[in-house]
Amino acid sequence: MIFSIVEPVVAENNQIVLEFFISSKPCDSCDEKKPVVEKIENIFGENITVERYLVHKDDYEDNYNRFISYGFKIVPAVAVRNISAPDFNILLPYEDITEENLIDAIEYHFEGNYSYIPPEVDKDEICISTPFGEVCINLSDASLPIITILIGAIDSVNPCSFFVLLFLLSLLLYTKSRKKMLFVGGIFIFFSGFIYFLLMAAILNFIAVVENQYIISYMAGIIAIIFGIINIKDFFFFKKGPSTSISDKQKSKLAKQMRNIIKISSIPSLFFSTVVLAISANTVELLCSFYLPFIYTGTILPQYNLGLVEQYLYLIFYNIVYVIPLLIIVGIMVITLGRWKLTEFQGRILKLFSGIMILSLGAILLFKYELLNDVFSIIYILLFSLFTSVIISILWRYKLQKKEN
Repeated sequence: MIFSIVEPVVAENNQIVLEFFISSKPCDSCDEKKPVVEKIENIFGENITVERYLVHKDDYEDNYNRFISYGFKIVPAVAVRNISAPDFNILLPYEDITEENLIDAIEYHFEGNYSYIPPEVDKDEICISTPFGEVCINLSDASLPIITILIGAIDSVNPCSFFVLLFLLSLLLYTKSRKKMLFVGGIFIFFSGFIYFLLMAAILNFIAVVENQYIISYMAGIIAIIFGIINIKDFFFFKKGPSTSISDKQKSKLAKQMRNIIKISSIPSLFFSTVVLAISANTVELLCSFYLPFIYTGTILPQYNLGLVEQYLYLIFYNIVYVIPLLIIVGIMVITLGRWKLTEFQGRILKLFSGIMILSLGAILLFKYELLNDVFSIIYILLFSLFTSVIISILWRYKLQKKEN
């Protein structure tokens, strides 16, 4: 909210304007708030003016510029204004658009006593003490970048990609060439990220064709719940029934490609063979993690009313975050020339964590997908999934050891 102290001003009829910003495309959360605004319009009648603005950066640029000038990030949103007192706009984001808040805002303007400041909407901030003072980050302003980092990082904890990369590097260890490990690992990771980007770009174009957020969130929710259950099943009943893991047959084919790469000495041939391996591996891995890119690209990104260029920049950002753990693995292996291998049980724990996370996201998508715009919702789901997987894996390991003894 924007306020300052001035002499009292008396508001006149039709000077109070309620600006209601909604998406130009189907929007479940917008439909949820429309009856609230309509009820307020009926209560105050001709004493206020309600203006509705369709928001999209490419299709309604003027409306979008007006929308972001208030500091809004996500539709729906409301600005309650007194034309004769432009410094006292009351700004209500989605979660604060209630009948009570709107009535209070309008009556504040009708009273016209701007010598007092009404309570501001609480801001979600994280403050960190540093040697240079306290640094605060407004999570409402940084929500999409933070959510992108969180989802991308969670997506990167992928047992399939870990397995392929670690197996490739373990074979390259026998060459005892750090340069070759770095070259092959770097190319593999770059093209893994690039192929992932192409997948997300395809999802983005699919979303643009469907243009119905409710249908997309419902589809993503069902897909997430199905694959979440399958991943959880893989922890308890590994290699039994349907699975998103790489099959033994596929592993055998990939291993053969990797062994051929070790024997190659020509740089162009090594480059080409690694690219082919990256394409093959990532095609095989699609079932392991395509649901997170679908959730991010299909349900989170569209709610921020970004232009096409900005959407693609966020896809690039997402994929940079996605490959960072893989780069760290390559760096550790190159420096230490160690032989770290992802064990079956470690892979199952990653499956369990991923499954709980995906299942939770799927439930939110079906019942309240707007919660995915809240940074804290993602963090809570992450912590819940992490805590639950650790507890379950410890109990399961204890059960297995007790059974063996």
